Amino acid sequence: MLLLALPSLSQSSTTATVAFQIAGYQSLSVWGERPDDRELVSLYRIPQPTPQERAAGWIERPGALQLLARSNLPWVLRVRALESEMGISDDGQYRKPVSDLYVRARQYYIPISTSDQTITQGASGEFLISMDYRVRVGPEHRDGRYHVTLIYTLSTR
Repeated sequence: MLLLALPSLSQSSTTATVAFQIAGYQSLSVWGERPDDRELVSLYRIPQPTPQERAAGWIERPGALQLLARSNLPWVLRVRALESEMGISDDGQYRKPVSDLYVRARQYYIPISTSDQTITQGASGEFLISMDYRVRVGPEHRDGRYHVTLIYTLSTR
């Protein structure tokens, strides 16, 4: 007869804490184009106003730019102009201020400046953002070849 004796095994337990962080991912692109980084540069040429637009005091372009924002974190979209002026009139007598350009992503138009302006925000996900532009053409406006470089930035809230 064979008899085996097993030594007594003591039991022990341990606790481990596991920590992880999900890396933030964000991209901003013009709709239909490949995602860029979190910053996008857009050049907008201001068209000559029609007689109806002159009478209304505005050149308005709904859906002038379509942006695609992707983020796995809550986000905010900001815009700023690169320059404080959009150019000089054809007669050289008028400098069109960038504050004559307004953008809208949701409800209200916001005047552009060289400082970041928050235009919309959202939760994580993918969002198609339609940008409407409005340019003031008041009584002091003179025709010219105006343009503005806008910098859109997507960041976390």
